[in-house]
Amino acid sequence: MHEIELKFQVPEARRRGLQQAFRRGRVTEQRLLAVYFDTEDRLLARHGMALRLRSEPGGWVQTLKAGNSHGPLRLEDNVALGASEAMPAPDPERHAGTPAHRRLLKAFAPAKQATLVEVFRTDVTREVRLLKGPGGLLAEAALDRGEVQAGAARHALWEIEFEWKAGPLAGLFALAADWVAQHGLWLDSVSKAERGHWLSLGKTGAPAVKARSPEVDAGLGAAAFARAAVAACLAQVLPNLSALASGDGNGSGGPGGPDHVHQLRVGLRRLRTVLREMAPLDAGLDPGWEAPLARVFGALGRLRDRQLLETQTRGALIAAGAPPLGRLQPPSQDPPLSSLLQASDFQLVLLAAQALAMQATPVTHAAYDGPPLPALAERLDHLQRQLRRDAKHFETLPPEHQHRARKRLKRLRYLAEFTAPLFRRSEVSRYFKALAPAQDCLGRLTDQMAAQAAYREAAAAQPQAWFAVGWLSAGHADAVRAARQALAQAGKAKPFWHGRLRRRQGC
Repeated sequence: MHEIELKFQVPEARRRGLQQAFRRGRVTEQRLLAVYFDTEDRLLARHGMALRLRSEPGGWVQTLKAGNSHGPLRLEDNVALGASEAMPAPDPERHAGTPAHRRLLKAFAPAKQATLVEVFRTDVTREVRLLKGPGGLLAEAALDRGEVQAGAARHALWEIEFEWKAGPLAGLFALAADWVAQHGLWLDSVSKAERGHWLSLGKTGAPAVKARSPEVDAGLGAAAFARAAVAACLAQVLPNLSALASGDGNGSGGPGGPDHVHQLRVGLRRLRTVLREMAPLDAGLDPGWEAPLARVFGALGRLRDRQLLETQTRGALIAAGAPPLGRLQPPSQDPPLSSLLQASDFQLVLLAAQALAMQATPVTHAAYDGPPLPALAERLDHLQRQLRRDAKHFETLPPEHQHRARKRLKRLRYLAEFTAPLFRRSEVSRYFKALAPAQDCLGRLTDQMAAQAAYREAAAAQPQAWFAVGWLSAGHADAVRAARQALAQAGKAKPFWHGRLRRRQGC
């Protein structure tokens, strides 16, 4: 069966209030001790699966879970094993014939023999309450407090889940949105199984997640295509957000470090591209999402600029013989990153996007009745023409217009990536290969301009920073010229979206 649940973390300052609100209804409490198993080489975790034995009030239950392309949707199969003091041995065959087991067989096939070992445990006190809503909605809310245990390592748990049981799926998201607004909850895509897996490896979390292609085919309608694109964006945004919002989000190394900042920023830019460029499809995309997304995106950009100043730019200056320079601390009016990511208006946008991706939000009208490709091709052609115009006059454009050219190039690239799975791989590959030099040149130019402005400001207190200003200025004209040439070449790239569609079996 499929399990649909939304999981949230609760900020420490809001926990008491949430618990009081939670207990206003009829609550049952139970202690749940769960033991998770995997192979020595973590075969299940690598395939997004988890096998556990859990001691519940009625006895031991074995559960097999398998992830899905949508965060809240998972395959799950439970087998009750009856009351027993001793924990039974894990046996995947108890799930034989289920969709989750078929996924398991695919994972195990290359291994031939797979011995399961205990990897970690969870010890949780769970409070459960049934919630009802309009239209016959029935949801189970579970408030979990406890910890994950992997050897001597521990990770505290304090989270709430809303699991859909019956009624309209849209009601589950509306219910969750109310709790987000009232108690400052923030979406966490990291399951207890994933948390335990990384803890057992001595790590605080997963590496940054890169962009993925949407699951689309040529037969999709406009609304379905837009939903698939949103789902692909969320598959990148949510895990990187979880790493940053969890308290490790200070921009330091490791989980929650520069890679997560960069990949979350990419994911948000892709989502904003969908919102802007797929608007003609009128597929339920809400323009009201833009302001919260843009605010967080801007803060991530300023954080990334500071990170680059202290790593790449500082290293290049030292190699060029720059005099010793104190650490740059550009003034920032941004609140801590974790609080930005946990802000309710931003979280409500992500929740609404997730509802759209899962078809929980009905599309009541359609301004575009035809297949999506012609409309998207028109937008791509428009962006390609803008790219060629920008290339002609790039060297004479003011800096803000040069930066605008880079943003257009990004939108062209991301919109093209959303349509790319429909077309022949060879043509798609040639197109993106032609765009790559322009992306790199414009990226370096933008970073150089940001660094130059930061060192110019720092020179008031640290005169030795003028060396950096001069060094960066000396290479500016060459960087602009290189960007213009790369843009001109990108403008000549043959659009693949006017080519032949890819066969279903590949090409």
